[in-house]
Amino acid sequence: MLEQSEHTKVHTECFQTVFEFDIESSQRKPKSSSQEKYRKLFEIAKVYSNSKVPQAHSDDVPEFDSLEESCQIRPSICTNKSSKQSQEREEKLFEKELLSLLNEEDNRLIAKSEKEKLKLPSIMMRNGGRYTGYWYKKKPQGEGEYKFVDSSRYEGEWINGYASGKGKFFDSEGGYYCGDFHLNYMHGKGVYYYADGSIYEGSWFNDKYNGYGIEVKIDSHYKVGHFRNGLKHGQGVLIFNNKEKYEGLFVNGQFEGKGQFIWPDGRRYQGDWKNGMMHGQGILSWTDGRVYVGQYESDKRQGFGTFQFADGRKYVGQWMNGLQHGTGEFTESHGHITKGVWREGKLFSLV
Repeated sequence: MLEQSEHTKVHTECFQTVFEFDIESSQRKPKSSSQEKYRKLFEIAKVYSNSKVPQAHSDDVPEFDSLEESCQIRPSICTNKSSKQSQEREEKLFEKELLSLLNEEDNRLIAKSEKEKLKLPSIMMRNGGRYTGYWYKKKPQGEGEYKFVDSSRYEGEWINGYASGKGKFFDSEGGYYCGDFHLNYMHGKGVYYYADGSIYEGSWFNDKYNGYGIEVKIDSHYKVGHFRNGLKHGQGVLIFNNKEKYEGLFVNGQFEGKGQFIWPDGRRYQGDWKNGMMHGQGILSWTDGRVYVGQYESDKRQGFGTFQFADGRKYVGQWMNGLQHGTGEFTESHGHITKGVWREGKLFSLV
């Protein structure tokens, strides 16, 4: 289960349709309702950078007087993880007046683009950013580059004052995105190479992973799968560096529904998952022939189930908290059957 340990904010410089500015009169035009909403450029989704997922149980031979081993911890499977440095940056929004032109000379230069497309030298904005490129009707149009005060920059296509089309965004920490943009968002197909070595290649929607994609992270490789709103969602395959592998359904970034988990030592669980844990009906098998078939709750055997030992012994009955608990039937390898009531893994009484 994802353990949401810490909200982290991701800072990326952002700007709106900054050139909604009447150059000749130096008066801002009235804002439409859509213009009132500040358009963010390159906002990487907020993530739980230190989230962890409890690992499915590492079952030993379950002797009837022993507790089941507690879960190990799997690496986080959260997505939209940018570099550690960019996660620490504070998100900032720039109001339109901060993005207006710095001086009247620049205003006069841009006024010339009212009737024809012009390539102008670097124009400084009041927030310290600089735009260099083509203008048309007093807005960036065509190829251009915007440099932010934190040294990050966008270079690529512009349409009617927005970063739209093909482009590249280079963040201040050394990572960069290459792909499609729409209205100042990463939107469409693209690849982000994060400074920490993580890579995401696939579909984007308003700066978030959305649709089919491939994610490679430091602690795991999400081979193939679908994303929704920045999280793994739908059918997918997740392979960890320690060779653990999950194949099945994801819901909002967690194992959910039908899925299979394989450990490096050959153990295999097939069945139901909920909130990242074995939950529902499932089968856990070992390479030496041991098999448990039955119910799970929060990664533990709970409810009715059958445990078959490699030497032919078998327990059929009730389980609670990973141990035999309730009525059950134990069959010895030579065929003798004991029926009774178990309490916390021990035979309590015969029936």
